Amino acid sequence: MEKNRILIIDDDENLRDGLINLLNLQGYEVSGASDGKKALEMLEDQVFDLIITDYKMQEIDGMSILRTIGKQFPAMKVIMITGFGSTEHAVEAMQAGALNYILKPVNPQKLIQIVEDSIATPGADIISKDSNKSLRKLQHFQEMVGMSKPMQEVYQKIKEVAPTDIPVLILGESGTGKELVSRAIHNLSSRSEGNFVAVNTGGIPKDLIASELFGHLKGAFTGAISDKKGKFEEAHQGSLFLDEISTMSIPVQISLLRVLETNVIERVGSTRPIKVDVRIVCASNENLQEQIRQQKFREDLYYRLNVVNIELPPLRKRKQDIPYLVKYFRTLFNLELNKNIAEVSSDAMELFKNYSWPGNIRELRNVLLRAVLTAQDKIEVKHLPKELTHGRLNSEVITLRTGTPLSEVEKIMILQTLDAVKGNKLRAAEILGITRRSLYNKLDDYSIDTKKL
Repeated sequence: MEKNRILIIDDDENLRDGLINLLNLQGYEVSGASDGKKALEMLEDQVFDLIITDYKMQEIDGMSILRTIGKQFPAMKVIMITGFGSTEHAVEAMQAGALNYILKPVNPQKLIQIVEDSIATPGADIISKDSNKSLRKLQHFQEMVGMSKPMQEVYQKIKEVAPTDIPVLILGESGTGKELVSRAIHNLSSRSEGNFVAVNTGGIPKDLIASELFGHLKGAFTGAISDKKGKFEEAHQGSLFLDEISTMSIPVQISLLRVLETNVIERVGSTRPIKVDVRIVCASNENLQEQIRQQKFREDLYYRLNVVNIELPPLRKRKQDIPYLVKYFRTLFNLELNKNIAEVSSDAMELFKNYSWPGNIRELRNVLLRAVLTAQDKIEVKHLPKELTHGRLNSEVITLRTGTPLSEVEKIMILQTLDAVKGNKLRAAEILGITRRSLYNKLDDYSIDTKKL
């Protein structure tokens, strides 16, 4: 099972080592940093569930670290330890974002309890009241999961833009979680009591998008058997999320631009203006500038929407978050399917980490759903689709030295595949895309003794 990771920052070597040993014994994976500079360097390429920092240190003190973390890693949880206890220091630390404040000498049992409580505390400022408690503990910011540097930058942008009413454009590959970002913006805004309305414009026939967004009058077109409110009216005093905006026709783009400029809509079949108060958040997985060059997307609308953009990283560029996501979805599907899958085997987790995830989080979610459905008590390699095994093989073969003969590459791939499937030749042949007879021939050619595997 994946352990929660903790970073101890203290220039007192004896205290630092003592805390590391204490928390290691409690089942945590603990690292240490002797000063603030080293700690911030570690945070650039490592992920931690909790940071425990001393208040007074040379060069960069604990308060400076706390403030830097607050800006660069807004979802990170921090506990402050100090030998200079005062109400003023405690208030300062808590205002800067510390979850707790502990006085030296540190009481081991008290520290253990505070660490347990801190890790169990959801990282989000506001979390859906309907969320299951066990899931909330696994969310790091709003309903999002991930502590990597790219995601910390996303969280910081959300915090900066949420209090405003300016349009936001969310960019990223399909399956990266654009709707979750838009929900987080809504939840952290002054409109959080209003409706959040999401529309996937790519899933609506082009001749019906205008009706869906702006509403229509009875008889406005064939099938309009009654008056209907559009999504803009539903989102009045709230937020409207428009996904896949590149799929909208040019006439609808013109209408959307007009709404952004006037805050007025007209239902299809009507000339009566209706005032709306809506915060617009849009998303696209297409290159909109390329769409502009191809005259498929209006340049003036692009600049009106792209006041602030948030670019979501693909999962392959935030692989540090994969264990967190695996744990989250395993817990989610245990609850939904009434299962009790306790863990993921180390071999299966390696496959998760090494795969390129072209479908991003949506693909990971679907893989975990199938695995939880078929597993009994533990998710193992046999519960995962063959694409993940290919992903591991590809990542390993790429590391071969330049000039390796093709026959040697093929032999290594066969050996790795047989090892991955525990010698099952039929399964290995399927993964390699050859017949079982061809596999047997190659085993003879390369003098591979499968009994030794």
